[in-house]
Amino acid sequence: MIKKILVGIPPKNHINLAMDEVDGLCDLGYECDTITYTRNNSKLSKLNKLMGVFSNAFAIVKRLYKLKPELLYLNSRFEPVGTTRDFITIVLIRTLYWRKLHIAIKTHGSNISILIERSFFFETIVIPYLTRQVTLWFFLSHEEKDSIAKLAPKFAKKAYVTGNIIDPNRSMKSEAFMENYGLNDNRFKFFFAGRMIAEKGIFSIIRAIPDFIHKDNCVFIFAGNGEEYDEFKAEIEKLEIQKYVYLTGFLPEEECDHFYANTDALVFPTYFDEGFPMALFKSVASGLPVITTQTRAAIDHLKEPDNCLWVNGKEPASVAKALKQLYENDELREKMANNNHSLGLNFTKSKLTEQMHLDFLNATAKN
Repeated sequence: MIKKILVGIPPKNHINLAMDEVDGLCDLGYECDTITYTRNNSKLSKLNKLMGVFSNAFAIVKRLYKLKPELLYLNSRFEPVGTTRDFITIVLIRTLYWRKLHIAIKTHGSNISILIERSFFFETIVIPYLTRQVTLWFFLSHEEKDSIAKLAPKFAKKAYVTGNIIDPNRSMKSEAFMENYGLNDNRFKFFFAGRMIAEKGIFSIIRAIPDFIHKDNCVFIFAGNGEEYDEFKAEIEKLEIQKYVYLTGFLPEEECDHFYANTDALVFPTYFDEGFPMALFKSVASGLPVITTQTRAAIDHLKEPDNCLWVNGKEPASVAKALKQLYENDELREKMANNNHSLGLNFTKSKLTEQMHLDFLNATAKN
């Protein structure tokens, strides 16, 4: 029976998500402690990155000896860099920590290419080792689990599907909040939140605006920054749509969350390898109508037209058609809002951590 868990959490991204899980597990009677577990600064040299992985692993081993937990639960990603880090970390833990220990990993997004490309390193060394050493591996969609089952059946036996905790109470409707941004007007507010990269569909949104016949009654709010932020701003100027677009730049998560309760619809035409995109499911829990793409967890939980309108994230015309359909149909928006409020109840702290608890029991009983 698991009583103590050491949880590896990121230092800045989605801290609330990780700590919500910790709180939920504590509510179920677990004793939890946390330690930083994260990818290194991308600007560091390969040697310094490797040294960072070793340093982090040694810190985890030290904490394991102090806490003596039955389970180590790491937040990570299933892709070449993240999985290599997990492999090195677990090799060091198994070498230096001699007490019995179950290991669980939750992957926030994945790149199945490490199984498809049949690399000797991953196929012969990394995946077989992790299959033996990891008790359970949480993925965020059935698409990911099913893909793994086809490519690595033994590894797939350790795979479970979970979600992320969403607390809609972190998003509060407030005229003062919108006034602070100069957005307290009657325009219809389409919202996007996330990294400013093409794969998130941001260019398809702005390229759809010139052909959107109701644009004069709307504003498109983009929250976030990223590698292609400057190119994105330049494209807005090239299209001459500045008056229809509002850019917040980077916002702390606690600040950004309030936009979900103060906007009218989410536009999220991502074609990135999303697992369980928080912007999408925060919108769902806040009762926003949604325009998005058929990716991973979205396929698991959303239906058209009950919860969303599906689009092709690479085609501005597809996005423009959905913008028009959603804007013109009050009844559709109201239906989506009600359905999404109800759907959001599936992602409460109590519901998701109770399922995690059952998965822990199931997986550890097999090992």
